Amino acid sequence: MPKVSVVIPVYGVEKYIERCARSLFEQTLDDIEYIFVNDCTKDRSIDILNEVINDYPARKQQVRIVHHEENKGSALARLSGWQTANGNYIISCDSDDWVDSGLYEKMYNVAVNKNADIVVCDMLLFEENGTNRLLGLRDENASKEGLIKDMMYMRTVWSLCNKMIRRELLGQLDEIPQKYMGDDMAVVLPLYDIANNVAYCRNDCYNYDVKMSTTSHQTTLDGMIRKYNDVVENLAIVRRHYSKYKQYTYRRPLYFLLFNFKLWLLPYINNKEAAQLFHKNLITVLFYVITNREIKKYMRKDAFKLLMKRLLGLI
Repeated sequence: MPKVSVVIPVYGVEKYIERCARSLFEQTLDDIEYIFVNDCTKDRSIDILNEVINDYPARKQQVRIVHHEENKGSALARLSGWQTANGNYIISCDSDDWVDSGLYEKMYNVAVNKNADIVVCDMLLFEENGTNRLLGLRDENASKEGLIKDMMYMRTVWSLCNKMIRRELLGQLDEIPQKYMGDDMAVVLPLYDIANNVAYCRNDCYNYDVKMSTTSHQTTLDGMIRKYNDVVENLAIVRRHYSKYKQYTYRRPLYFLLFNFKLWLLPYINNKEAAQLFHKNLITVLFYVITNREIKKYMRKDAFKLLMKRLLGLI
């Protein structure tokens, strides 16, 4: 049984898969397996991957490629990888990103030394404008409630790619997201609730390449509506999980999340479908944002302005 399984969905990444794969095969951790999930990619991604594998003969036996018969999206591609994985811990990697060479060994050592269910590493974002941002845990000594709220208030990232997760913990999820947008949120937020121990691994990074051309940055009307519907469906998974016994504790931050998702639709408010989605439960959402003292004052003011416009019929 390998110490760590890395799950990598593959679709339309022929420009980036070589960089990703080489960074994975050059990890200092020896006892590791790599599960690439071919989600019916239409380009040369798999051909390029096989070429890179041939350059690392010592890794060949550690690599498996799972082939989907139809395109299912990254959420279900990850699920295929999880179901195939044998490692004590599982971590995801997007095939257009890359990782520092010592990352997975250090994360695994932290997991063992601290008996952690989840280990979080730093994430370095490479923006299109040339700037970089380093993201990690805001407060590694925070309580479980504090860690969860930090993600709900978007003070830390909920990405799966910078979190090494005990394999048994993934099996405790009540629901697995089916939609792409916000699928990380629908997995990580419930996992944080059922985890006994979350640990932090500093310095070595997961490197995230921000590209405005990806699905997550669609700005067409149809793309934005689809993106909004997907993320709200995944948010519903989170709400169902927390409503079981912590509805009051997390009601306000969950409404804060919905408020931020609704703002995606504001530029398209003249469209009937977008307007209907935007106005659904809007008054309730705005109430919980305006009365929430845990978020910044300017956000509460923006919510109040939207409420006034709604009541005056201006939006």
